[in-house]
Amino acid sequence: MRKLGWLVVLGGMLLATGAKADGVDLKVTGEWDFAFGWADNTNFRNNREGHRDDDTFIARQRFRTQINFITSEYLQGVLMFEIGDIDWGNEGGNAGKTGQGSGGSLDADGVNIETKRAYLDWLIPNTDVSVRMGIQGVSLPMANGYCNPVFSADVAGIVINAPITDMFGITAFWLRPFNRELNDSFDNYLDDEMDIFGLTLPVTGDGWSVTPWGMYAQIGNASGYIEYATGWSDVGTWDQKESTHAWWAGISTQVDVFDPLTFGFDVMYGSLARNDYGLYAGKLLVGEMSDVGTRGWFLAAALNYKLDWGTPGIFGWYATGDDYDDVKDGRFGRMPVVGTDDGFGPTSFGFPGGYSIGNDSAVGVTGVGTWGIGLQLAEVSFVEDLSHTLRVAYYRGTNDNDVIKKGGLGSDDLIPHFGAESVYLTDKDSAWEVNFDHQYQIYENLTAVLEL
Repeated sequence: MRKLGWLVVLGGMLLATGAKADGVDLKVTGEWDFAFGWADNTNFRNNREGHRDDDTFIARQRFRTQINFITSEYLQGVLMFEIGDIDWGNEGGNAGKTGQGSGGSLDADGVNIETKRAYLDWLIPNTDVSVRMGIQGVSLPMANGYCNPVFSADVAGIVINAPITDMFGITAFWLRPFNRELNDSFDNYLDDEMDIFGLTLPVTGDGWSVTPWGMYAQIGNASGYIEYATGWSDVGTWDQKESTHAWWAGISTQVDVFDPLTFGFDVMYGSLARNDYGLYAGKLLVGEMSDVGTRGWFLAAALNYKLDWGTPGIFGWYATGDDYDDVKDGRFGRMPVVGTDDGFGPTSFGFPGGYSIGNDSAVGVTGVGTWGIGLQLAEVSFVEDLSHTLRVAYYRGTNDNDVIKKGGLGSDDLIPHFGAESVYLTDKDSAWEVNFDHQYQIYENLTAVLEL
């Protein structure tokens, strides 16, 4: 593993305007992001035959615009579109002109407008119960400003929020992240949906909050979730033999009663029921695994002390990993995850804590199968509109090294594991990371960011 270098300069601009047409107020907001950066050896491989060098320099942009169609304080529709991420000079998409990320090469002209969100927001008449239905951003509770590693993503569904008292409320949701073969005229995939049902119960007091939450998923055998949730194969497709289910439960706690000293803590557990799987190359079955499932814990905590000039703090996390003796019996030890668009981001390079569209997540996106600890000085400011964050972190895998050394389920070629990490860290693998990040507010709506 070679030394890593990182430099990225990003600019973000947020603009808003309003208009009115036919009794509907229109509120338009937008965001432009530009990133220029350099990173070396982000795949953690020494150059050798069969592995090409990764690109070290990026020039990238993204544009998002959101339109709120507001009829009253009780009803609005929201659309958000995205163009990007577009790497300058890259054709992207199909034939370089259509699809996500296209239009970066000579002459541009990419057909690349993506649907980010499209939902309706309304209140049930004569109540304070709000209903949001459509494609929207959904994130499970998480303290300390982090995103939840189990689910934090855009997804189609219905979210109902009901405030009960000033201290207590209920949020219930139904989400459908997968429905792979909806229009299959041959009915080959009748059980191809994944449906998620969840509940959060936020309790807020004077200087503290506690939010228990739970989530259950019914997973069709042809939904496509198992391909999303595993890093199993680059040569074929893993399919479930039968439908299965998964569940998660957790508690998120934030304590500010001793402000400026604040403390946040999260604990969660998840389990994906055991099932049989087959590896297909096209229509050909090339491998099978029987009675395989995964379950695991995840804990995260942070302690911060806010001063006039900055916020020193300490943070850490622990997530269970795979044990070789259990893996031989088909029982993996990592918590399953679903929506990782945002991911658990305690750092800005190894994990997805970077600003906007730079190159982060070099090691992982959820922290599952690892433990780590770090110190930081955040939001340090001695000059108006200029702030800095210095962060040092150390982390190590919690997966048994024998899973790699002895070949997973007894196969030298297939080392299956559940998770969405960039690197499968074992208990013999460790990393350290230093972030020195800066933000400068050039204008009210224009920010320059430098991440080192």
